[in-house]
Amino acid sequence: MVEYEKLVKDNAGYIVILLLLVLYVLTKIALVALLIALSIIGLFLFETMAGARERGWRKELEEIVVALLVGVLVWYGGGILLHTSAPLDAVTSCSMLPHLDRGDMVVLQGAEINVPQAAVSSSEWEQMKGMMHTNFTCGPCSGVDGYAAYNFSLCRLACGESCLIAIDGKPVFSDSNNSLFSYNYGSCKLRSAGGEIANSVCVKSITIKGRVFAENFSNEIVVYEPEQTSVFHGSIIHRALLRVSVDGAEYYLIKGDNNEILDVQVPAYKVLGEGGQCTFLADSEKENKPTPAGRVKGKVILRAPYLGYFKLFLWGYVDTPAGCDTVIE
Repeated sequence: MVEYEKLVKDNAGYIVILLLLVLYVLTKIALVALLIALSIIGLFLFETMAGARERGWRKELEEIVVALLVGVLVWYGGGILLHTSAPLDAVTSCSMLPHLDRGDMVVLQGAEINVPQAAVSSSEWEQMKGMMHTNFTCGPCSGVDGYAAYNFSLCRLACGESCLIAIDGKPVFSDSNNSLFSYNYGSCKLRSAGGEIANSVCVKSITIKGRVFAENFSNEIVVYEPEQTSVFHGSIIHRALLRVSVDGAEYYLIKGDNNEILDVQVPAYKVLGEGGQCTFLADSEKENKPTPAGRVKGKVILRAPYLGYFKLFLWGYVDTPAGCDTVIE
């Protein structure tokens, strides 16, 4: 019993952090996340001060330096073994539900990405890039031009309870006559945490030169670094839908499992109109582009639930991002 009490006392700080993590997983309260970050920092400072009193500051600083060097060696050593510059990453959003959750720690490997491939010429690629950026028009949830109204998460998050009316000026589900490149939409369901179901519109496949490439959850999940002009910030962990070969150069079209649209379709800003109408427009100065192969850090080969939360909270990601309350069925 005495040994047990000593064990608990000696590890009280770690036990508190684990209990707070369990509480956060159950409640998703931002204050709890902040307390976890402060507890980690406080525990580090406490153990540093205690070590300095016991062994002296010089010895304590030497041990900290050694620990940092070991961490650097493990990071770069793991990167060399796995052929990637970033062997570990943490999932920051809910865009990969239900296959990856926010707070998952993932292990990456720099290897061939298992994904379908299409080949186009440089001139065809230039035409396709002009078709990839999408404008969405949303308005009140009522029938429009004979089409039933559908909820659309982009509209609902930014313009209240509105519905998707048109895609690139065409009514929802209207067919594209372009065989070189087109997005193919279909209805899908959003299930909330409370079990409510909402209709939505999702990209089901892409057509390139008459060939259809459907979304496939057996394709590999990749981590890539967006360009500076991208709407996104930081590393993105999404699933590769297609690799496009352009006269020897390779690009990826990528989509989050819990997103209705591809990454390249995410618009830069919105324009509010009359009657609650809201248009999301692509901006040539701030837009997502097809991902060059060189910006892909690797593919996900392993996930460890919850461990990524420690990184997120220490970097200030304590608030639950939008979209975590619904999952596409």
